[in-house]
Amino acid sequence: MKVLLINPNRYLFPPVPPIGLEYLAASIGRGGHSAEILDLCFSSEPFGDMDKAVASFCPDVAGVTVRNIDTVLFHTNEFFLDEIRAYVEHIKSKHGLKVLIGGAGVSVNPEGLREYLNADYAFAGPAEHGIIDFLDMPDKGIKGERIFRQKYRYDISCARKYNSLIYGLYREQGGIAGFKTHNGCGASCIYCIEANTPVSFRPVAEVVSELEKLVERGFDRFHLCDSEFNEDLDYCLDFCKALKSSGLKIDWALYMKPSNYNLKLFRLMKETGVSLITLTVDSWKKCPLYWSDIERIIFSAKACGIRIVIDFLTGFPYEDDETLKFYLDLFKRVGPDKVGVNTYIRLYKKPAVTAIIMRSEALKAHIIGDFADGSFIKPVFYNQLSTERLEELIGGDPLFRIEGTEKGVNYSR
Repeated sequence: MKVLLINPNRYLFPPVPPIGLEYLAASIGRGGHSAEILDLCFSSEPFGDMDKAVASFCPDVAGVTVRNIDTVLFHTNEFFLDEIRAYVEHIKSKHGLKVLIGGAGVSVNPEGLREYLNADYAFAGPAEHGIIDFLDMPDKGIKGERIFRQKYRYDISCARKYNSLIYGLYREQGGIAGFKTHNGCGASCIYCIEANTPVSFRPVAEVVSELEKLVERGFDRFHLCDSEFNEDLDYCLDFCKALKSSGLKIDWALYMKPSNYNLKLFRLMKETGVSLITLTVDSWKKCPLYWSDIERIIFSAKACGIRIVIDFLTGFPYEDDETLKFYLDLFKRVGPDKVGVNTYIRLYKKPAVTAIIMRSEALKAHIIGDFADGSFIKPVFYNQLSTERLEELIGGDPLFRIEGTEKGVNYSR
């Protein structure tokens, strides 16, 4: 079976290479099928480019990735699904192809997104292995099955199809090459769509080999695409040791969470080329040990010469100004390189914070957006602290940046 994999993500702040499609294309090839990637990121005529790709490749089915539903931040929010729906409808109506959607955004609400985009099928979770079962399945959909899910595997091995993307264009626009070490996240953050998802690790040697191949192709700057790098300390140490032994001279940035670390890890990260850590922090009912870990991570990164910035989500139900001021003073004391503060919480159907808010009429009064249908597909936010009040609490301190007032991410700023 021939599969045309389409990247509809044309957001340029920064442009993000669809490495998930590179993994998926390689898996499809190893499973006895064939795949080509159509990257619309820089396309000036996306519908025409889709027509050309279908005419030249003659696919049996199209796969469309949904990396994000929207830009998540309130002030500069952009909603992507209407544009993607137009692409899905074009592929179906003009070319008569069945359309499978997948990607991180689909896991938010697989059935809701399938219906909204008018897709034929939706794949929830990483699809590198389960996609073969889908393609091999006779009479897809005749029995009414429309949602497919990845079967859990602790160890995952996935090749990557190189030379499918024009990385030079991404570099010119501020995007950088990505790679991943694992899927899933064992944390239980109440606002996150990836919370408590099964964790699967790639073989360390495979990841290092992938980086070697990318360096051979001229890349030397990377961003880790894991939700957070330090899911498992032993794995992180093994990976950094192997990367150090490889002798690769690269610069890479990553996300971390306030757990699973030691000073040795930070030393190894510095020796392997880590130049920036973004530490994900939130203020929902955290114990003192959580904040102690944050301090230690900041001090450890700075001691090893690694820049560290904080992504701080706050303004949860039942918090007050005094609580936030305590956290702001803590950051001033420990001194990371920058703290991005976000008080607009994007609500989705699944996370626990949505259920907490929906049980209280007083809390629902702080919701911005239409939540009447219960899908939370279109942007819906909870906010109980205005930007003006946040600015007052920050008091002009240059350490802090109010997130969402400008486009971009930490590794591209």
